Amino acid sequence: MSGGLTFEGVAHPPPKSVRDHPSDLSAGELQAVATGGTAGLPVHVEHDTSVNSVGSVLSSWRGRAGELRVVGHVSDPATADRVRKGDLRGLSLGTDCLAAMDGSVLCRNQRELSLCNEGRRPGTWVDHIDGRRVHSLECSSKPKGPR
Repeated sequence: MSGGLTFEGVAHPPPKSVRDHPSDLSAGELQAVATGGTAGLPVHVEHDTSVNSVGSVLSSWRGRAGELRVVGHVSDPATADRVRKGDLRGLSLGTDCLAAMDGSVLCRNQRELSLCNEGRRPGTWVDHIDGRRVHSLECSSKPKGPR
């Protein structure tokens, strides 16, 4: 087993005009979270908050496409090894939703960030470990006809 690690990745994709789930964040909510709403949040594994956290979120910001990006530190050596091996490369933002009696959401608060096999929201992956790129998305098509 090795020591801890620092990771960077996408905790929430760019906002959609219509939420897929009540815990999904709007553009305004993402901006508020990005400007300090995640620093200090505990990092857990697969949202298991019944055990101690394995690290913490160090900072967050809005990425170029409007996504919520985070940097975090994993202090637990066993979890760090699982991240390095690729077992825990998904990110999932644990959002606490307070609802009115009619079911509408009154407020959303971030409670934790989890390392997981794969997050529910698309594109939420650890993409850097200790400053090294470990995940990328390449989208390219074969050109049609002669160039």
